[in-house]
Amino acid sequence: MPPLSFDGIHVACLSCLCGDNVNGKSALFDAITWALWGKSQTRNDDDLVHLGQSEMEIELEFFSSEQRYRVIRKHTKKPSKTRAGQTILELQIANNGALRPISGNSLLQTQQKIIEILNLDYETFKNSVFLRQGHADEFSIKRPGEHKEILANILGLSHYDELERRAKDIANDRKIEAGMLENAINEIELQLATKPKHEDEIRKIQNEINQLEAGRKSANVCLTHTSNESYHTCLFASKNRRQIRKAKEILCEHKAI
Repeated sequence: MPPLSFDGIHVACLSCLCGDNVNGKSALFDAITWALWGKSQTRNDDDLVHLGQSEMEIELEFFSSEQRYRVIRKHTKKPSKTRAGQTILELQIANNGALRPISGNSLLQTQQKIIEILNLDYETFKNSVFLRQGHADEFSIKRPGEHKEILANILGLSHYDELERRAKDIANDRKIEAGMLENAINEIELQLATKPKHEDEIRKIQNEINQLEAGRKSANVCLTHTSNESYHTCLFASKNRRQIRKAKEILCEHKAI
């Protein structure tokens, strides 16, 4: 069927849609609520499919906070009594004149994104914006706890609950960070407390190093002195060997005479 445009129609007028029975008022709202929340006045999604058809599809474009979105919800009737029907949900956002997908990884995730964009779930919608035919007393017959939840959603009190939750999360994070910093400070203080002991150990080790260095220098001096003495001894021995060899030569000459 051709697209139906609501341009120029105020939301209040749409919410007070009037007309004779079987003119399609409920079908129009069913199309909107089913596209946005997967909810309608039928018992199940299969009942929304036109008689004789096996599948249906609704595309709904809307604006939220001056941003344009498109929702596409498709449903295929169950092929048999033992197999369930299948529903596909897509969410798109307008960007520079083009639509790009922003669907979640599952139908439930995509549905939650739509609720967050609208800041409105189906229960709040049907008890505040939309009064279904024959269900004008739906809000009044709910339990007090449900009254509180619906009114909180209408007034946006859940936003403050979210802020409170975030504040608690931040406070817990800061508490953990403070505990970690305190532990680090305690560790540093323990290390500082043992600093004098470590300084004494360092001084002792330095003294031992100085003593070893002095011993090494003394050993080097002795080694140098010993080396000099050995050198002179070697020279003296060499000179003696030459003199002995010369004396032996003279002795041999005399014996020959």
